[in-house]
Amino acid sequence: MMDRETEFDFFDIDLNRLDEEWIGQPKTFFKYAAELADARKELEEAKAELDVLKATIDKNIRDDSDAFGLPGKTTETLISNTILLQPLYQNAMKDYREKKHRVDMVQAAVSALDHRKSALERLVSLHGQNYFATPKPIDSESEEAVHDIEKGAARRKGRKRNKRE
Repeated sequence: MMDRETEFDFFDIDLNRLDEEWIGQPKTFFKYAAELADARKELEEAKAELDVLKATIDKNIRDDSDAFGLPGKTTETLISNTILLQPLYQNAMKDYREKKHRVDMVQAAVSALDHRKSALERLVSLHGQNYFATPKPIDSESEEAVHDIEKGAARRKGRKRNKRE
């Protein structure tokens, strides 16, 4: 069974190592997809065992209803309800529910990995747009260039205003 504390650490994405995160993504996805396939197989086996156990108990009830404390005539409903009350059947149902829960949890992990892939795609896109870039101090030459551009924009704006008048 998966330990939620350690098994889902793939949610953490290191923004400084997006290349490594991408390289590890297929391997992580395969790990959980394979685990999902194994969990589904175990669930199907538990279901088959449950069905066999139900059929066996059903047959035993029909063969000797007195052994199960049932009065003379047995009905289908009475047999079905008696099966549900048998400890072996209840234990098998508990095992089935636990395996079903495991399938659901691993399926959630596989779905989360699809979301992680989308997140990685978007993060790489943001990285390509310098979203994570840190501002650099402006040197005096760059500051002068910005000042010249601002002066030119102000002059053009003034000329447009004068033309309108």
